[in-house]
Formats: sequence, C-alpha cells, structure tokens
Amino acid sequence: MNPKIDEKIKEEHEVKIKGKFKIYLGDELYTKGKNRWTRFFSSSLLEMVISNHKQVYSRPDPAWMDFWTSGLSYSPTGLYTARAGNDTSTPTTPDMTDLVSKIDIAPNTQNVAIFKEPDYSKYMSRYVFTWSPGTIPPQTVGEFGVYLWLDDDSWTSPAENPNYGKLAIVPGPEGYDIAVVIPLNNPSPRLGARIASADGDFDPINYTSEEAIRLEWYVTIRF
Repeated sequence: MNPKIDEKIKEEHEVKIKGKFKIYLGDELYTKGKNRWTRFFSSSLLEMVISNHKQVYSRPDPAWMDFWTSGLSYSPTGLYTARAGNDTSTPTTPDMTDLVSKIDIAPNTQNVAIFKEPDYSKYMSRYVFTWSPGTIPPQTVGEFGVYLWLDDDSWTSPAENPNYGKLAIVPGPEGYDIAVVIPLNNPSPRLGARIASADGDFDPINYTSEEAIRLEWYVTIRF
C-alpha cells in the first residue's frame, strides 16, 4: 500500500541529526554504534538558532578581549575534548552533566573535519580523539563522553524573545573592527554526548594500557 501523501512529505523533508561512534584498540575496531545526547547539546543548538542580541557595545571590557583573542569563539565546536570513564551500570539520561566515573585524562591528540554531499543532502563532522599507549592506566573502561562548548540552559521555559548574547565591536587585524557575539549563558566545555556500556553500546573494555584507544565521533545532519 502506498503511504499517505502527508506521511510521504514528512518522510522526504524531515531533518535527522544522528551521533555515531567507533572505538579502536590499537588499529583494531572494537565496536561502533550510536551515542546518547544530553540536554546541553539540544539547548545550545536552539539558542544558536534564535540569535537575538541584547545590545551593541563599542568596545568590550579587557576580560572579554582576552576571551576573544584566545580564539575561543562561541560555537559547539569552538572547544572540544573527550574523556573515558569506569562506570558500567548507569544508563545515560538527558540530564547528565558529566560521566558517572570520569577518568580525567585528556586525549594526546584530537582533530575534527567536516564533510558534505554534492547534492547538499548530508552534512557530517568527524571528531577523532586518541589516547596513546600508557596514557590511561590499566582499568575497566565503560563509558566515554564528548565535551563541547555548550550553554548551561539556565533559562526558564517558556522564554519569550530571549537574548542570546551581546553584540560587541572589537579591534581586528590591520586596524579593522570586527563584530563578535558575547554569549550570556556562560558557555564552557560541557557533556554533549555519552557513549556507555550500560546502554548496550559496547562491552566494557578490560584495558591493559598496552594499546592506544581511539574514539571517532560523528555528527550527521541528513535531509
């Protein structure tokens, strides 16, 4: 039976956002699957869409100048990192703000790349986080978290005509001024996605520290 016309239109035009991962031990693929999102990821995407600005400043104070010149421009990919953790029994919930039992050791290397299809039907980002052999001591690894430059979602619902940030004019290169948005909601590295053995995403890793751990994380937007 042919689908109803409204169902067909919905199927053809809805936008899907997916987060997927691959975990490698050394050069061998250990597992792959889908991540679970947190509220910080969702709210930050929404706040970027509204893009309302409170007011215009001719020059920001020195603290915000340091913020800008440090290169930490505000976007979910402006600052990113990942961490592993020990927990093997706690399922992921949207309100999680951190890993349950975080191993607070940063990856030795990390990078991000973006891709698009020629017909504009698919956009994808790929993050690669690598812990070299010996970086994480021997232990059980049961969770991974990806941390992005996200807002704290402190606004109260419904928020009508909310202000997303301050628009500031700051000195740019070669004597030119540039406009930057200074966010109001205290963006910082926050848990955006969790990959957990407790969700059935992978079997806990009995890690011996002899091999590198590589986490590849993909965000795909498909039309």
